[in-house]
Amino acid sequence: MPDVVELSIPAKPELLSLARLAVAAVAARADFDLEEIEDLRLALDELCSPLLASGATGTLHLCYEWSLGALRVECTLSGTKPVPVDDTEHELSNRILDALVDDHGSEHDDAMATAWLAKRRRGPDGA
Repeated sequence: MPDVVELSIPAKPELLSLARLAVAAVAARADFDLEEIEDLRLALDELCSPLLASGATGTLHLCYEWSLGALRVECTLSGTKPVPVDDTEHELSNRILDALVDDHGSEHDDAMATAWLAKRRRGPDGA
C-alpha cells in the first residue's frame, strides 16, 4: 500500500517553496539519493509554476504518493478558472520535466487544473 502525504496551500508563487520542501522530505523518506531529490525539487517548480503564473487564485492541493521505489506528485489548482498557459512557456516546462522525471502530464477544464509527475528511484527497488 502506498504512503501518501497531502499539502494544501494558497495559490501564491511565494508559497511554492513549501511544496518543494515537502517533495524533498518525502523523497528523502523514500530513499531517493540527493541528485534525485534535487531533480524532484526542480521538477515540482516546473510542474506548479505555470499553474500559479497564470494569475489564478484559490488553493493548490498537492498529493505526494510513494510506493515500491516510485514517487508520484499530483498538483491540483481549484477555486478559480485557470488561465491558459503560453504554449512557448509550456513547451519549455515540458522539456525540462522530460529531463528530470520519468513521466508527467496535465489537464484542465473550466473549474480545475491538474498536473502530475512520476519518478522512479534508481537502485535496487527503482529503475
